[in-house]
Formats: sequence, structure tokens, C-alpha cells
Amino acid sequence: MPDEQSYKKSTIIVLRHGEPDGSNYADKKIFRGITDDVLTKKGWQQMANAIATIENTIDVILTSPLKRCAEFALSVATQHNITMHHIDAFQEIDFGQWEGRSVQDVECEASDNLKRFWQNPLHYTPPDGEPVADFQQRVVARWQESIKSYQDKTVLLIAHGGVQKIILAEVLNMPVQAIHNIEVPYACCSIFHIYYNDGEIISTLKSHGRLA
Repeated sequence: MPDEQSYKKSTIIVLRHGEPDGSNYADKKIFRGITDDVLTKKGWQQMANAIATIENTIDVILTSPLKRCAEFALSVATQHNITMHHIDAFQEIDFGQWEGRSVQDVECEASDNLKRFWQNPLHYTPPDGEPVADFQQRVVARWQESIKSYQDKTVLLIAHGGVQKIILAEVLNMPVQAIHNIEVPYACCSIFHIYYNDGEIISTLKSHGRLA
């Protein structure tokens, strides 16, 4: 960790959205990428609990434009008079023909393809979906732009499990193939400290999990 006395520092809190409305999918896990579901009441409460101890310290909010992120972001921004920006690059990956379908159904129909995707997402893309390499490129590019733009700030970034995993892999220098090994439950927070000194930028992961 850098010597904090000689570096400027920002804090970026990456928060995954809470439980989305899954009434159309029973209790099945689905490929919910660009499918624009709203949060359940429980999902709202999960996110409110997650930031309860830090919401008064936030200087700016960045959010995916999808409703399960943006509606909560707007609520916090309005309540605390915080500047908020919708960032298209932080939208979840598009799963193409698997979008909105249950993992169970896809596994029954195309188990070999699903296995390829889990084992090597860089080299297998769901039919008509967004390649993971493209997803990684857009998320990392906007992440790097963000950490340069908000020195000495505390930023809340509200996004998705896939986006959060890509950012974790970038900061920890992990291969993208390993992102499926990272658990990011609903309303999970990853807190990053970014240090700046004469053009040098060092990103560190402070914590990952739940704040409350």
C-alpha cells in the first residue's frame, strides 16, 4: 500500500444492485443482462442497508442506466443532493439469445455451449450475445476514465455483478477467465482506494462483501 501522506486518494464504492423482480421466472436463476427489471421491495432495502453507513460521505454517483440500478441511484442522489451520471458503459453484458432465460433451461437445451461459456468466457459467446472481451474493454475503459476524473472524491458506482467482476479482475490483475470464480451477491460492495502521485495511479481493493 502506498504511503498515504505522499499520495492523494479517492474512494470508489462499487455496489451491485439488490434483488430484481423475478416474478416472471419463479425462483430460477436467469441470464439477466440487458433485461430491464426493476428492484423488488427487498432489493431496495438490501441496497439501502448496504450504504447506510457511508451515504453521507458520497460526492458523486455513477450508475448503469438499467432500472435496477438507476432508480435507486436517483433516489439517493435526490435525497442527499448528490451529482449523478448515467454511464452506458457500466450496463450489464448482453447475453443474446440466452437473455432473460433461466440457466436451467439453457443447460437443458445447450449444456455443452453453457459449459464452454463457464469454462472460457473469452472464447465462447452466447448466440447473438456481447463477447466478453468487448464487455471487458468498455467497462475497463470507463473505469480508467472514472478513476482519473474523481481525485480526492468518494464515488458510488451502482452497477451489475458482471461489471463488478470485471473491475475486480482489472484491479487485482486477474485473468478474465477467472471472473466466474468471484461471488458477487445482491447489494455486494467492493471498496477501492485509488492513490495519485505525479501522474502515477495505484488502485487497491480495500474490502469486498457487505458493509452492513
